[in-house]
Amino acid sequence: MKKIMLILVVFGVLVLAGCSQTMHAVKHAKLQTNVNMSDTIFLDAEMLVKNRNIFVRVTNTSQMKEIAFENELLDLLKQKGYQITKDPSKAGYIIQANVLYMDYERKDLTADGMLAGGFGGAVGGALLGGDDAGKAVGAIIGATVGSIAGAAVGAIIHVDKFVGVVDVQIKERVEGGVTGEMTTEASQGTSTALKTTRKIKSDFQTYRTRIVSTATQTNIDKKKAAEVLSGILASQISGIF
Repeated sequence: MKKIMLILVVFGVLVLAGCSQTMHAVKHAKLQTNVNMSDTIFLDAEMLVKNRNIFVRVTNTSQMKEIAFENELLDLLKQKGYQITKDPSKAGYIIQANVLYMDYERKDLTADGMLAGGFGGAVGGALLGGDDAGKAVGAIIGATVGSIAGAAVGAIIHVDKFVGVVDVQIKERVEGGVTGEMTTEASQGTSTALKTTRKIKSDFQTYRTRIVSTATQTNIDKKKAAEVLSGILASQISGIF
């Protein structure tokens, strides 16, 4: 009798585990997207009226080289009445953007972690959020029930999050130009560092930010997700103008 009860309990747990994962997959059947900026950029309202020529350069250091991110951005800017120039010296605005990451979210590469890094920061971020105790319990369950029911269901149905990360620098031509100091620190050996400072003068005011967008869906199509995120990122940058 005890053996029968044990079998029924185990069977019930396996069924619940499979149902839980299936319900989670159904919840994310439709593509869900999100986008955030590390820093808000406010361009000068008067300069926005005067500076109608824009120079755009987009680079891509991610693994998804086929993304036409620059073309989408150019189209959106043209729709807003801006003239695209190939000569930066004639531009009222210079937009430089680099696609840093376009791939699945992982424990060492999370959307929150990459956003927290800010412009020029490391791409690798913190681990996925959650309660430590819950993780411990989840690990135990995953090693037993998950290895049987979860693996079987997960092999067919799984929820994925795709992440797109872009560092953006915008230069705005201002009347009278701007002055400031540039500081460089270079390491010379294990205990010595060289710090240099020089005064600079520029016709442009510089703004920088990092934009992180995510796409979550059950059995997500990687190429489709990358195209969707590219459109969102391009829209976010054009929305600054």
